[in-house]
Amino acid sequence: MHSLRTRRLAGWSVLAGCFLLGFFHRFAPATSAEDLSADLGANATTLGTLAAWHFWVYTVAQIPAGILVDRYGVRSCVAAGSLVTAGGSLVLAGAVNPPMASVGPMLTGGGLSVVFVGIMKYNASWFRPESYGLVTGVTMLAATCGAIGAGSPTAWLLERCDWRQIFAMAALAGLVLSVAVAAVVRDRPPYGFGTQAGRASRVRGGLRAALRRRELWPLLAATAGTNGTFYAFAGLWGVPLLTETRGLSNTVAAGYTTAALAVYGLGCLAIGVWSDRIGRRKPFLLATSWMAVAGWMGLALLPWEPGWQGLGLYIVVGAAASQVTVSFAALKESVPVEIAATALAVLNAGVFVASAVLQPMFGFIVDSGSGWSWALALMVGISLSGLLAVRSASETWCNTLPSTHSEQHALSTDGKT
Repeated sequence: MHSLRTRRLAGWSVLAGCFLLGFFHRFAPATSAEDLSADLGANATTLGTLAAWHFWVYTVAQIPAGILVDRYGVRSCVAAGSLVTAGGSLVLAGAVNPPMASVGPMLTGGGLSVVFVGIMKYNASWFRPESYGLVTGVTMLAATCGAIGAGSPTAWLLERCDWRQIFAMAALAGLVLSVAVAAVVRDRPPYGFGTQAGRASRVRGGLRAALRRRELWPLLAATAGTNGTFYAFAGLWGVPLLTETRGLSNTVAAGYTTAALAVYGLGCLAIGVWSDRIGRRKPFLLATSWMAVAGWMGLALLPWEPGWQGLGLYIVVGAAASQVTVSFAALKESVPVEIAATALAVLNAGVFVASAVLQPMFGFIVDSGSGWSWALALMVGISLSGLLAVRSASETWCNTLPSTHSEQHALSTDGKT
């Protein structure tokens, strides 16, 4: 058992490293925006489109990534995905114009989609079902460390080296992690106690059934209003807002997004534990949606100043984004177990579609001369829509919906008796 625990922890650590590096790539454009724009000759709209490619490819690749991991296993797929992510980082480091640079986020988005599915499946296979929620929370917290590293630490590095060197170093780290995955990770324990989540699902039928579930749509709208807006902002526009409108240096401005991401990561773990403990979901969904509306309205409308006022508003929208943990739990408990994974994939993909759309739209509004306040008003509208939608979400009381097969079996048994 000691050997098994060591092997399990080693595999998880390597996969978490891949996941962490993927989050770095997701948020690094915000800290590097000024240098990227100047070096590549990109305006705000072009820069937003460039960064959004990561989200678009990641979204489109979600379901295919699940099929690949089910068929070929975690080790092979995550090793390949990490290699693709490293390739994307290397392409971005050597880009000489925006079209060439766009290939980098495309590759990192595709590679990370396999990494995400792979580590979630590894957790299901190697950890006991009753500890899966905790393990997932710790996994998300570890990944957020990559986003934090893309903030202030990267800003500090940018004062000492070129942005191309930073992405080249990230490519080298991805290559090392790819080799480590192939050497350390195993698809399943030698004798099982996990869920052994290894069977391929009937994707098309499950997808149709998931899309027909009424419970999906309020949660998707709510999470787009909290997590989707925050990813789009922290991933690109959070730093330029402070440097261009408040006159802060890139390093100081990155500290604001770093603080917001730290609160987001800790909140993802805390809100899940708290929600489980009191046996409720909807109060947390409503509270975080209200927080998002308040945070975005404050950034858009209040005459806030750098310091505690601005930092406080950044932290509010970061804390609101931790809603995603409860959204996933509520959806999983609202649909039959046969389509739960597919429904969660749709929710995750929908949130990233929102981020991919918002990043270039935000940049377009800034470029049009309307100003940063109107761009932030876009976030207010999306978060307000999420708040209105979540009011129709159902309370699950933390109870999982029975399997449809189980219900049918129970009915047939009752008929016989």
